[in-house]
Amino acid sequence: MSPLLQISSLRVLVRGGGDLASGVAWRLHQSGFKVVITEIPEPLAVRRKVAFCEAVYDGQAAVEGVKAILVHGPEAVVQAWDQGLLPVLVDPGAVARHSIKPEVMVDAILAKENLGTSRTDAPLVVALG
Repeated sequence: MSPLLQISSLRVLVRGGGDLASGVAWRLHQSGFKVVITEIPEPLAVRRKVAFCEAVYDGQAAVEGVKAILVHGPEAVVQAWDQGLLPVLVDPGAVARHSIKPEVMVDAILAKENLGTSRTDAPLVVALG
């Protein structure tokens, strides 16, 4: 079987849960990828109603029918995936990438400078902004 046909087993770590990052995470989740979002302890988002980062404040968030839930450690990420949920983890440095081992990392923080993402963080690293 082609690796491209095994999307449901591919793990994607999205750094940031703002509106743009949430759009990326939403589409990847809807396409069958296992997506986890990492966030800072007090996330900022312009369009908060369409941002999964709201789960940090409320424990959960929903965008266009996709439910995200705040989790408290990499082991809880797998449990959220098993429930069909999009896990949001407070992890500013994306340290959880070492245990989650994503095949893809998307830096969607949209900062004015690189906040620590490296091309070696995953086999495929994409930066937005």
